[in-house]
Amino acid sequence: MKENRAFTLAEVLITIGIIGVVAAMTLPALINKTKNKELHTAFLKTYTELNQVAMLFKADYGITVPEAVTNSVGGMRENSKKIIAYYKGAKSVNSGGQGVDDGEGNYIAFYSLSTLNGKSYSGGANTSGKNSSFFCDASAFTPTQSGAIMIFNDAPRVEGQNGPVICVDINGKKKPNRYGIDYFMFIFTLDGRVIPVGQEHKDNPPVCNSASGSCVNFNNVGPEYCSNTSNDISKNTSCAYYALTNTHPTKEGKDYWTDFLGEVYSR
Repeated sequence: MKENRAFTLAEVLITIGIIGVVAAMTLPALINKTKNKELHTAFLKTYTELNQVAMLFKADYGITVPEAVTNSVGGMRENSKKIIAYYKGAKSVNSGGQGVDDGEGNYIAFYSLSTLNGKSYSGGANTSGKNSSFFCDASAFTPTQSGAIMIFNDAPRVEGQNGPVICVDINGKKKPNRYGIDYFMFIFTLDGRVIPVGQEHKDNPPVCNSASGSCVNFNNVGPEYCSNTSNDISKNTSCAYYALTNTHPTKEGKDYWTDFLGEVYSR
């Protein structure tokens, strides 16, 4: 006689249950990995475009961006228009930069932002006056092709220093809108380039501490300025350097886009 063999209903349900548990454990990690890959690609594209713009500006005007904006008539206002013009189809989105006056003396971001650790960040006034808690408080624009939002900081106040800093939300208003994940800072240099904030350079401006209100331009260097635990927004300013080099700020042998951001997502 021929014996028929098959799985019982209970065995099938147990197998499906195990598959479901494994999928629930691995799917979020796979989704984050895919999302990080997209953001990493957008980050590198942004960095490349900014350097192309810096080189074109120097070729067209005979001076670098920092030389053009420092102590110039119109400062960032006129020269930012020249920079924006290199992005075909770019559109202004907020002339007040990152901060918007609500009419009651409060200054809030024109769209929702968070620190790297997920704490909501809205800026506000401090001892240096309105918008001084925003790192980038000059004009904002969006390159229509990439969808990024770029926001200028002020012109350098001292000749011989790099600047301005430019804040970039590499995927625009799409979430997560968090410093160090899709929101990064770069700085124009006197030698005609753009480098990530956090990179050593001989012409770097002073360190910025958001609590002191001294954030005209800055290039904070060191792992303490890319912290995924601190509530101090100035401790999120150098993440672009680690994102570009794809290195973990504090752990040797670990990378940025998988290991470091994996720690962020797991909190």
